[in-house]
Amino acid sequence: MVDIDAVRDWLGRLPGGSLVGRYVDGWDAFEKLDRPVVTLFGSYDTGKSSLLRRLLVDSGGDVPGWLTISARHETFEVNDAEVGGCIIRDTPGFAVGASDIRAQSNSRRAMAAVGLTDVGIAVLTPQLATAERDVLQKLFMQGWPVGTMWFVISRFDEAGVDPEYDLAEYRELSDRKVRELRELFELDDRVPVFVVSQDPFQTAGPDTHLSRETWDDFRGWDGMRDLADAVEAVSPSALPGWRHSAEQRYWTAVLDEAVTELRRQLSDYTARAEVAASGVARRDVWERELDTLDRAAQASLDGLVEEVMRRSWEPSSGANELQAEIQRTLDEWFTKHEVRLQRLQQSIRKTKERERARPSWAGFASLVATLGSGEDAYTTPAGPGGVAEHVETVGTMLIGMLKAANNTPGQIASGKAGSAKAARDLGRPIGIAEAALPLAVYLAKVVDEQGTERARQNHDKVAAEKRQQVVTECTQRARDTWQPFIDDVREAIVAETRDQVDLDARLRQLVEQLQEALAEGESLFRAGTVLLLETEA
Repeated sequence: MVDIDAVRDWLGRLPGGSLVGRYVDGWDAFEKLDRPVVTLFGSYDTGKSSLLRRLLVDSGGDVPGWLTISARHETFEVNDAEVGGCIIRDTPGFAVGASDIRAQSNSRRAMAAVGLTDVGIAVLTPQLATAERDVLQKLFMQGWPVGTMWFVISRFDEAGVDPEYDLAEYRELSDRKVRELRELFELDDRVPVFVVSQDPFQTAGPDTHLSRETWDDFRGWDGMRDLADAVEAVSPSALPGWRHSAEQRYWTAVLDEAVTELRRQLSDYTARAEVAASGVARRDVWERELDTLDRAAQASLDGLVEEVMRRSWEPSSGANELQAEIQRTLDEWFTKHEVRLQRLQQSIRKTKERERARPSWAGFASLVATLGSGEDAYTTPAGPGGVAEHVETVGTMLIGMLKAANNTPGQIASGKAGSAKAARDLGRPIGIAEAALPLAVYLAKVVDEQGTERARQNHDKVAAEKRQQVVTECTQRARDTWQPFIDDVREAIVAETRDQVDLDARLRQLVEQLQEALAEGESLFRAGTVLLLETEA
């Protein structure tokens, strides 16, 4: 007993956009039907299509082209046929626990069709419900008026007793199966249960061009007369009460499916938000570590250049000796800080590899690829309006909501960072000789120039200023040599975490919105439970 107006209002305020119009369209189309709708539902290969074929042929109707009979899974859409004064709906078989997309889609369509019907007929094999028991139990608990939920134990000629040879045992087995079914689902005597053999011994097989006479030899025991009479007795006069109950079932199912989908989306986006947040945190850590490393390198560089220059002003120092000393000193400086920079690069690489090996990364990478591709993450299956066919659009709306924001991140392909340069820079060695030699040559040239002047210069203020000027210039040259390597690592850090940082704020906001929407949807369920208890009291 849900507050339908409140459910509609809630659907209109879901994150990313409104779903209420889609659901209202589905309900309105059903409500306009002026004849009772009877829906066959059940697992794959329980005989729903062959049952409908038999009802059509026995009533003198034509078998539509979409109705196919085979041992394979042939029904993929919800289709309608007219039998007497009713609309009979054939649904795809639902597959409990199926992992393939087609089976999941079939299950959703079947469940949605049951939400828009006046009379539901659960079709089971003689083995009765096994894996689908919980699904059927959930459907039976959705508030069906007395006499509007039926059961058909189908294909009973395959139950193990041949009625042509032992009709009494066949009927005894039939009665026992009916008792087992009532016990299985705790059904009282008001719930109609039919035992039928709609195509005994596969007499008709897959044929659809048939006449009533096809099954004349079996009418004494096949059970189809009772079922056909029950369908014939379904009266439009009961529609107002049935439609009121169907409306409650429909919007309760809408709420249930939407809440279930929101839970799934919240779980997915919470995991993605955690991946994004971890990228933001790592960027901060890596950049602080790089800044610390850079400051330490530059601080030691200041003293190093000044010491080398001081020696160059001593008369006892020869040019060759000074150049060798300069080369050795710069090699030591670059080697020391190269090791620290390489350690940071290795840490970044290993962290990246560990992160991309986690299951959560696949979901985040898929989201980024979807946002960068211009395509929707989900597609809504075609078919008549229902409940579960629309909840997939929750995911589509959320993707659209993220796309509408600025700073759409780049793509992540095959679990690798979007920037090839970032990966290249993270693995690139500094190259001591390449970096230090040009600086050493420059300092050696300065030393040579000083050698011709220092004999004429006194240790006065002018000389000190000259030395300081050279030290400052040389230090800047060394910094200019060092800086590109710092910049490369910083660029790699930014590129490595760009997708996560770009999405962090939006994902946090989306998770908050999903949490709020889910909490409100769950509160509507709780309010409906209280209302139902009060009504029963």
